This record gives sequence, C-alpha cells and structure tokens, in this order.
Amino acid sequence: MEKKYSLKFVLTLMFSTLALTSLVLGLLFYFYFQTPDKDRVNTDELDELLDVISTRFIGQYDVDELLEFAKRAIVDALDDDWTFYMNPEEYSDFLQNSDNRYHGIGVEVTLDDEFGGIRVRNVYRNSGAFNAGVLAGDVIVAIDGESIRGLDLTEIRTLLRRELDSIALITVLRDDIDLHDLTVLYSIVFTDPVEFQMLDGNIGYISLRNFEYGAASSFIDAVEALVKEGAVAFIYDVRSNNGGKVNEMTDILDFLLPEGEIFIAVSREGYERITMSDANFIDKPAVVLVNTFSFSGAEYFAAMLSEYEYAHTVGEQTTGKNRMQTTLRMTNGSAVHISTGEYLTKNRVSLYDIGGFTPDFIIPLTDDEFRLFIMGELDFGDDPQLQKALSLLKD
Repeated sequence: MEKKYSLKFVLTLMFSTLALTSLVLGLLFYFYFQTPDKDRVNTDELDELLDVISTRFIGQYDVDELLEFAKRAIVDALDDDWTFYMNPEEYSDFLQNSDNRYHGIGVEVTLDDEFGGIRVRNVYRNSGAFNAGVLAGDVIVAIDGESIRGLDLTEIRTLLRRELDSIALITVLRDDIDLHDLTVLYSIVFTDPVEFQMLDGNIGYISLRNFEYGAASSFIDAVEALVKEGAVAFIYDVRSNNGGKVNEMTDILDFLLPEGEIFIAVSREGYERITMSDANFIDKPAVVLVNTFSFSGAEYFAAMLSEYEYAHTVGEQTTGKNRMQTTLRMTNGSAVHISTGEYLTKNRVSLYDIGGFTPDFIIPLTDDEFRLFIMGELDFGDDPQLQKALSLLKD
C-alpha cells in the first residue's frame, strides 16, 4: 500500500533534519576550530586498536577491564603526582576520608604483640565504641566470640567490617587482666583531626593531622579552650599532615593572622584569586612543627605563618607542593582528581619551585624516633623537635 504524507509532516521532518544537521556541524566546527591541537583527542586510533583486539586477539579479555586500565593509564601519563583516577568504589572511600568521616565502630588500633589481638590507641567521641565504654589501652581479643589472636590487621578488619547500623560483640582485655564483653554499634564516625593539651609553662600544644572537613572549627575550639585555660604561647604540629580543603586551611589562617593576603590561587590561565584575612588575630607567640611528610596545606600553613613573622618553624624540609586539585565525577560514578591551578605564598613564592619549605631550625628525627612518632608513641620528652619548640617559647 502506498503511504501518503501531508505537506505539514514533510516540512516538519525537513526542518528537524536541517536543525539536527546544523547542530552536529556546529559541534564539529567548535571542537575543530576552538579546541587547541594539543588537547584534541584522536579517538579513531583508539577505536582502531580496540577493533584489532576484538577481531584478531586469540586470548580471553574483559572489555570493561581494558577500559578501566586505559583510563588509569591516560591519567598516569599526565605525570602529575597529585592527579589520579578513581573507580566508583575508590571515589566513595575518597569522599569519606576527605570528610574526616567513615562508618565503623570508631577506634584507632595497632597490633598487640604481648597479648595478641589489637590494642586500642584512640576512641573517637560519640562513636559506637565510645558509647559502649571502650577505652584507649584496651586490647580487643575476640569478635563475636571468635578469637582474633594471631591474625594480621587485614584479617581482623575483614571480621570487623559490617553494614551501617549493625552491631558487633567485642571482647576487650583491660588492665591486662579483666575481660569485658561490649556491644558496639556501627555508625558514621567523625575522626577529629585535632588533638590538644596544655604543656608546662602554659604552652598550648595542638596537633593537626589534616585540613579536611571540620578541621578549622576543631582547631579554633582548641585554641580558644587553651586560651581560656591560660595559654601564653602555642605549638602547632602539622608534621605528616598531607593537606586537605583550601577553605579549612584559610579559615584557620584567618583566625590566627592579622589583616592581609592569606591565599593566592593562580588559575590555569594565570589569573590570581586572593583570599584576605580580617583584622582579628591571636596575639600569642607560636612555633610550627613540620617534617618531610608535611605537604600541600601543611607546608603552606607553615610558610604563611613564617612570612608574617608570626611563628618560628622547626623540623625538616617539606615536600614542595603548590598545585590545587579539583575532583570531577564521571558519568559512571568514577572520578578524576586533577590539578587545575596552583597557589603562591604572600611573597609570591612557589613551594614547588624552591623544593619545599625550609624551617628556621632543621632538626631531623632518627628512624626509631620517626617510627614511634608515626605510631603515636613518641613521648614529648623524647621528641627533639617538640623540645626545641618548647625551648624557643620559654626563652
């Protein structure tokens, strides 16, 4: 049967086709003429390679695995230490870590050689472990009645892994003699990056592990609490602090420093965006502790306090990072954490160009001292960097 179409239908179809053609040609024109040659990707070559694999390769392979490997390889080929690709699972973990939050029972642990199991180094406030009565120093020896003595940390973490809002029965050895069965709830735990205490001479000590979510408010609360307690000077410890969010760091710098420039961001095109501090500041002598593993926001923090002549600095040469990253989510749930700009200090210094921040007093830790420091077991009296900071403030 011969089909008949109205003039209106034919004209509509013609105009729709013309519009679609114009759109495609417009996009091709844009990408061909507007995208710099160095950024243009020839996907024909990749398609040709995949075609060869699919039609000629004799072995077995998974297309998704090939694609995953290719994406990682492309990002790795950028040769930037701070740019990396994450699959959906890795991206989910990244988001939790960057928020100083995770779901679990809320303890920091290390293997215990004397009794077996794991010794609790720290219990986070308002966590399931905290509410159940777990104490720092307890040794977890069983989970749900199953002994964990002799297992490694990976095996123990597997036994402890549960869904949010589930529970576990843990058996702890307390004071090396008493066993206690405690029921703990799995919840979202805020891992406060700030620890503080008052040292001899009314010198406030604040350890800041990162500049991720909540760091600024916790840091400010710590300073105010120590000032109220009578602190006359401060030690800010950012050793092995790997940075974090710019706004968390600048909020801390704004709180500490007088009016002036506290962050200079430089875009890919070379434009500066300057963050200013207000006139309010903390007028107390201070020392900043840094080491080789203080990078990004941590070394910038030390450099700014040094340039403002606000604090002495003690420790070791830092890493030397001055690039800013943006995390971009892909359509399949993966993400790329990619360098999109750089930052300079108030004096327009690139910490990357000068090989990192050099403290006023270079005092290295021995290998044994550093190992104890990382484990949180280096006594203040045995910490030469901390002792130097104390002597500077007391003098």
